[in-house]
Amino acid sequence: MIFDVLKDWKESKQFRLIGWLGIVLLTIKLVMLFGIPIIPHAIEDWYIAKHIAEGSGYSLSNGSTALKTPVYPLFLSLPAFIDEFGKIFACGLQHILWFFATLLIYKASSIRFGSRFAFVVSLLFALHPAYVYYPYVLESTALTVPLFILFWYLAEYSKLQSLNTKIPMLTGWLTALTQPILLPGILALQLFYFGKKRNVISLILTALVIFTPWTIRNAMTFETFIPTKSPMWMNFYEGMQKDVTSQEQAHIESARRYMNDVELEKEYKPIVLRQFSENFPTYVNRSFHRFTEFWSLPDRYRNQMWTPAIIVSRILPQLLLGIGLFLSILMIIKMSNHLSIDDRHFLIILIGILIYVSIIYSLTQAANIRFKLDVEWLQILLLFPIFQGFPKLAGFQGTRE
Repeated sequence: MIFDVLKDWKESKQFRLIGWLGIVLLTIKLVMLFGIPIIPHAIEDWYIAKHIAEGSGYSLSNGSTALKTPVYPLFLSLPAFIDEFGKIFACGLQHILWFFATLLIYKASSIRFGSRFAFVVSLLFALHPAYVYYPYVLESTALTVPLFILFWYLAEYSKLQSLNTKIPMLTGWLTALTQPILLPGILALQLFYFGKKRNVISLILTALVIFTPWTIRNAMTFETFIPTKSPMWMNFYEGMQKDVTSQEQAHIESARRYMNDVELEKEYKPIVLRQFSENFPTYVNRSFHRFTEFWSLPDRYRNQMWTPAIIVSRILPQLLLGIGLFLSILMIIKMSNHLSIDDRHFLIILIGILIYVSIIYSLTQAANIRFKLDVEWLQILLLFPIFQGFPKLAGFQGTRE
């Protein structure tokens, strides 16, 4: 696979252009990171990593935790040994990972859609304003997106070359453990690529390899079954903050001082269930509103809506990619004969992932921009029907080489 990338570097002018663009962007971002320096934003994952580095185990201030899945804190644990400078070092690693993600999204897109569209995809991905900035943030999205792209590339490459499928399978499940909301989407893609009967046992075994150690740890630590992470009722509660009583809020704030996240679930649950039973129409209305937040801008950023940073990083990309997604869905429906069955099924899975993720956040909370960034790059891939459709209408050849 490394030789495949090197071969393309030698033979493809488009790939070299993307590579040099990535190198220029990486150089600028690293100069800004180490020269200014930019102080990275860090919350729970970093503090878990610090506790690991200090020998306190996988924990937060109130003891052992399952608030976050283990992949990203373990990734941060080595930089955490360097103390506060470790944050800057971790961000540097993330920028490097995103550079390689740009190369791999070109490679995967080239296999799937052809080199011309691959150039468009990788260019839009590399220059997406939010993605240019996000590796400066120490949150799991900064690792999830490169891992997801790596999984996609490995899946496409193994299918093209008829290679062993276990490495892409493991990478896919690792991506799902990094960001559990993606698990159904990763499962759908695993079945798309490796769903033949001869691969079923491998799919099950590779999933067990990734998830079982973490699940056993949680069972031994908390005496409960937690296959990914603990927050469920918490996420519902966070989305209901406008409707819970001041007494309930005070109770939760007090409990947070001495309870861990698993214990807190028992405190969130009755509050959430009361909201369901007493204010269900309000909950439904809030869910519709959270759906619009996910696809536009979360409420917490509304006072910044017309600032240059938000317009460039969120308003314009969301608007343009949203229009592109709408047109692409129309083309998939109306011009399905211009797409191969395999491509059509792949694109439908991507649309399904977007729908599923947006519904889950609308039912719980959609408070942060990063929630959308885990899957926003899929919208770039979903521009393919437009790219494919207009040349077909004009009587030109398709994009595949």
